[in-house]
Amino acid sequence: MAVPRTFSDNRHNRIMSSLYQKRHIACPYNRAQDILAKTLQPSASSGQPQVLLLALSEAAVPGAGISKEVVVTFAAAIDPMHFDQPWSVHWHPKGGGLYPDFDGVLTVRADDTYKTAILELVGTYEPPLGAVGEVFDTVVGSRIASATARELLRKLGDDIEKEYRESEHAKPRSTAEE
Repeated sequence: MAVPRTFSDNRHNRIMSSLYQKRHIACPYNRAQDILAKTLQPSASSGQPQVLLLALSEAAVPGAGISKEVVVTFAAAIDPMHFDQPWSVHWHPKGGGLYPDFDGVLTVRADDTYKTAILELVGTYEPPLGAVGEVFDTVVGSRIASATARELLRKLGDDIEKEYRESEHAKPRSTAEE
């Protein structure tokens, strides 16, 4: 089911934009869940945010060379079906500016093979500056938000893949495998 790009939050008379990004990772589903939990749990348990420098791709704003420190907070969330181990994600730009706050859910999903998994980020953000921000979001802001999400997934995915490779490499090998 496609996530609508914008919707109205009638409770507060605001326009919210939706975001959906995913990244395939070279790590089995169960191991990816375990590694992500090991990575996020200390921060989630302490409530201490992580400050990440997210360099946005040229595809977001060609020629701009944008990078921004984003303060990210993670918290364990609940999957009502108990299939996955979701994490609530909130980020806001350090120092503010024309960058929106974001609230969403990060989940590791099973992929088509047992050797890979999918990191999925779904959520919403309110374009800054009211009606002017809505126009900005349509023109470029949504690309910045998507690029920020892709960069977050890239960093987390790279960390998961690295830890998985290192743990596999550290396993004792039998002489039959050599």
